Amino acid sequence: MGYFGTDAPLPELIPFRAGPLSGVYEAGKLRYLRIGQTEILRMIYPAIRDRNWSTAPAEIIAENLNIQENTFSIEYTARYQLNEIDYRATYTLKGDAEGTLSVEMQGEALSTFWRNRIGLCILHPIEPCVGKPVAITHPDQTQTQSVFPELISPHQPFLEIQAMAWSPKDGVEIQLHFEGEIFETEDQRNWTDTSFKTYSTPLRIPIPVEVQKGEQLYQKLVLQCKVSPAFEPGNLDENVQVYPTEKFFPFPALGTVINHGGLPSRAFDQMNQLGLSFLQVQLRLDDADFLQHLKKALASAQSLSIQLGISVFFGEETELFTLLEALKPQLQHIHHLCILSANDPVPGVELQESIYLHCKQAFPQLPVGLGTDGFFTVLNRNRPSTTQFDFLQFSLNPQVHAVDTRTLIENLVAQRDVVRTAQSFAEGKPIYVSPVTLRARNNPNPADTIDPRQHSALVAAWTLISLKYLAPCAALTYFEAIGEKGLLPSNGTSPLADYWQQIAAFQPVRIVDTHSSDPLKKDLLLLENERMERLGFEVDFELGEIRVQ
Repeated sequence: MGYFGTDAPLPELIPFRAGPLSGVYEAGKLRYLRIGQTEILRMIYPAIRDRNWSTAPAEIIAENLNIQENTFSIEYTARYQLNEIDYRATYTLKGDAEGTLSVEMQGEALSTFWRNRIGLCILHPIEPCVGKPVAITHPDQTQTQSVFPELISPHQPFLEIQAMAWSPKDGVEIQLHFEGEIFETEDQRNWTDTSFKTYSTPLRIPIPVEVQKGEQLYQKLVLQCKVSPAFEPGNLDENVQVYPTEKFFPFPALGTVINHGGLPSRAFDQMNQLGLSFLQVQLRLDDADFLQHLKKALASAQSLSIQLGISVFFGEETELFTLLEALKPQLQHIHHLCILSANDPVPGVELQESIYLHCKQAFPQLPVGLGTDGFFTVLNRNRPSTTQFDFLQFSLNPQVHAVDTRTLIENLVAQRDVVRTAQSFAEGKPIYVSPVTLRARNNPNPADTIDPRQHSALVAAWTLISLKYLAPCAALTYFEAIGEKGLLPSNGTSPLADYWQQIAAFQPVRIVDTHSSDPLKKDLLLLENERMERLGFEVDFELGEIRVQ
């Protein structure tokens, strides 16, 4: 048995030093670069992305490590194969005793293929960067003074980068210099990654681009760390401190997605024990069978004695009236209705206001929201220009850019930033996240929407801590009800379902906010019920354990 009940252990981490800089090497990637207690970079890694933004997996075919007390040198060659992509690259990673680190990439296409991006990527950690000034040097050697944004930036905060310099902490000066390509930075919290990402190939350049067999690529980055003699680096505290703060959030309404076939009767008993407030269904009004889908979903919700949340794709306003007629006799069974657009990222003002008005005239007490079926970035880039909504809704998955387990864990913290940014333009109205899934749902390859870890203890741990960070939301829809992407497998139970049964039996009314000094190692979901009793789920990511308190 592997990590947290998965079928594999975590990849080995090999420590290294470059003077004052420390970090770990993990199968072609440099992670957790620090000076003392201060994290400098979260990761340096290469990425080969196809025309659909799928990442070609790397197979390391040669590797040589020379790790000394204060310096290191690593050289490896990797082969990347995905559909039409066949690519090979050799990397040289070096660190010296003065705190300078370099990464060189020499790549060659072994086939002709279409790509969106090939090259080096740098992840900047959020906490040491937000609000800090940064100087951007452009290819023409002019400079722009900017700041790492606190709320999530809808668009790239830094463009046309040849070099960048910032200070994550007093007494530490960091410089990054790039060769071989122009770089830019995006706020990856838009996709719930807990990082800013600096990457090659600006998005202003049209994609995809055809890469010819034999075509070569060269990129290099140099990281320089200057540390003041007066700087006190401290030591990483091995004892992680996790404790409650003074903040409380009402326990959100929890739901799960029901597919158009409805819920099989064999699942009723188990689903009844999960403490759900609603089932969530998605309807397209241009689907001739949408009324039949609605009928099955309502029947499933009523069998569980809970309500139905509905996300509806509208193309034309006239489609609304058939839906309203169908909902009229079932209104007491409807939890909420979210307006989505069949044609645009979010509903236009005219469509939203008209549908909202008709819905509220028919059902004044029904919460009617505005949203997107896409990632938060879609809503962030298309913020509402109307107040005619009762809540804002968007979907979430933590593995848009990488699917390894450490990244899955890292990306939990950014969920709170997503909620905070959404609240900044929500006019004081509630936030709904629907649905939360492990993988992207709208992938050209259906197999990529399924995560083999879905029913492991790892996903139970991840979901418990996700609930902590999404606690300011009013309603959360997690996964599908049953199946390969479900709360429950097609047969039997799952660790997540077992923990949710404990939560349901406890009858929580609020979530007590908690602070972790190192959430990558340990974190805590803390609940409180009407009797002021507390129930905690402490997740130890180092040991791969969940402890119930």
